[in-house]
Amino acid sequence: MRKTTLVIAMFAAACSPADSADTTTSTEPSLPSTTSASPVTTTTAPPATTTIPPTTTTSLGDTTTTTELEGNWAHGPLVTTGFGALGWWDGSGWLDAESEGALPVAGGEDYQVIVLDQLGRTTGGAQITVCEPLDLISVELADPELLGQFPGPYGVAISAPWPLQPHLFEVVTDDGTYAGFAAQLLAERGLDVAEPVIKQLFRTDLEGDGINEVLVVAEEVSPGFIMEEGDYSIAFMRKVVDGEVQTAILGETLVFDEMDQFGAAHFFGGVADLNGDGKMEIIVNAAFFEGFAVEVWEYVDDDLGPLLVLQMGCGS
Repeated sequence: MRKTTLVIAMFAAACSPADSADTTTSTEPSLPSTTSASPVTTTTAPPATTTIPPTTTTSLGDTTTTTELEGNWAHGPLVTTGFGALGWWDGSGWLDAESEGALPVAGGEDYQVIVLDQLGRTTGGAQITVCEPLDLISVELADPELLGQFPGPYGVAISAPWPLQPHLFEVVTDDGTYAGFAAQLLAERGLDVAEPVIKQLFRTDLEGDGINEVLVVAEEVSPGFIMEEGDYSIAFMRKVVDGEVQTAILGETLVFDEMDQFGAAHFFGGVADLNGDGKMEIIVNAAFFEGFAVEVWEYVDDDLGPLLVLQMGCGS
């Protein structure tokens, strides 16, 4: 029987004890749930011992300051990539670039670039089309390599002057706790993996409220994204809400049948304040055979959790 799951946008709540980044013991989730998880015992993860490999960037200085940068900024804070624009915030809501059809740029605007915790700065031209034959609208960036390389992690560029990463974002190492959480999530979906491989693990404070979120990618995917039976990639966020741990699934690929060849590998491209409200959004990548996608998730509130607000993809 052929069964494949490829989900780039879904929300789930899971019940388990608090994460290593949290100090509160959890009992029962209060958010809407599409899956359930049995309680497990956690241990405290050690302090971060790894760092993100450096990339060549132009330093933007201390992002904890509220001082705006000087520059020639777009009429709207356009969020874009090297192969397609995502959209921008108009002061009251998110506008999708493809739906709008015209970008708020004339050419020559400045852009801040962020990938993981690395910041840079570049300039962009007037509106163009990219990614044939889809002909997505975008701008040509002077230094697109600052965004990262396929398959990721891959960031975004935004024409806006405020600090992009005003709150905590750091790499942490896993002592087996998050591999255990990943194994539990995979088992709920019908895939038994004794020791999932943790590819990314970050601690962050999206809202600056002192309550940390943890971002995790567990993944084992065949080279070239030609999937084999047992391959998996799952990106999720854990957060304590009113003393209870909530789990949000931000992307997943599970391969149950050797005939199912295509799926996506997921990466977190970082977190950044993309609408100037002082809270950070989550950048999620999905790399697949002959294609790539970038998504922006906004943590709306503790009732709605993270919602997908912008996305674009280029590929066959």
